[in-house]
Amino acid sequence: MKKNIDTLIHSLVVLILLLVGCSKDKNMEEYRREKLQEKISRINSVSGTYSGPMISKIDGSNLGIITLNFQARTDIQSTIGQGINEQRATVSGSLNFKSFTSAEIVFNNGFYDDTTGDFQVSIPIVQEGGISSTLSLIGMVIENQWNGIIEVNGQPDFGGQLKLQKKTSQSQKTNIEGKIGVGGIRLEQISKVNYIYEGSYLLDDISTPFKLSFINRDLLPEQHFYKLFSPVRNVSISCDFTDFELNFPNALIDDKAGTLVAQDPIDQRGNAARATISCLKFGIMSGEFGWNCQVQTRLTTLNLHLIAKKQGSALLK
Repeated sequence: MKKNIDTLIHSLVVLILLLVGCSKDKNMEEYRREKLQEKISRINSVSGTYSGPMISKIDGSNLGIITLNFQARTDIQSTIGQGINEQRATVSGSLNFKSFTSAEIVFNNGFYDDTTGDFQVSIPIVQEGGISSTLSLIGMVIENQWNGIIEVNGQPDFGGQLKLQKKTSQSQKTNIEGKIGVGGIRLEQISKVNYIYEGSYLLDDISTPFKLSFINRDLLPEQHFYKLFSPVRNVSISCDFTDFELNFPNALIDDKAGTLVAQDPIDQRGNAARATISCLKFGIMSGEFGWNCQVQTRLTTLNLHLIAKKQGSALLK
């Protein structure tokens, strides 16, 4: 009889412990859910569309108009080694840039601290040459303003400063978006790819015309942003020797150093050729500008003084 009573008591104790444990787990789950909803609510309270000029850190010029749109979202975060999946609040949205051209990129894993107002987004960028980089958007939401910077990692001097106002009416939207980028050093540097550079070279005492031009390529929207904020980028160039042509698909331009280098070109028939080109900018701040280049092929070395001849007007294409 006593044994049966002891067994019954033990069973009741186990049942009580299980009920207490389940209640504890349920309360914890409810607590986390409530906190998540509170965080989402606070993010949504500042979510919306913010717009304003993007100011170059190089010279204070207006690069164009940035429109930042964001809202709260949830995703599942796994705790490594514990097998626990938790929901967390993140920020998703888009960046729209409007100047002499327009580009838009989206992001879905931003961070917003609903206590301090800190806001961070890292957007992976694949350059034209296949190299990966990161575009960083870092700022703070204060009342109806988003203040911060946008830059490519490793190139803070070429970043843009942002002071964006939250849109609250159609009249405000029209007033902000009516302003367009007004130029400056950075936009002028980028515009150099829209010129043809002409000169001549001597071979066997004969002067022959030569042209260097940049080949426009279709870019991903995020690459438009990358070009604004990184002085070093991959480009494609064409070298017209009059009698033949060489195309360099992976040239490297450095606006900070004022250099252009390339190798391993393809000829007009699509065959690989052996040649290199190395150029240095001249007259960057004067009326006449261009490249002093040296081209080396298997047969000869050519020294070129190439002067810019304007063509087209598309700035970032």
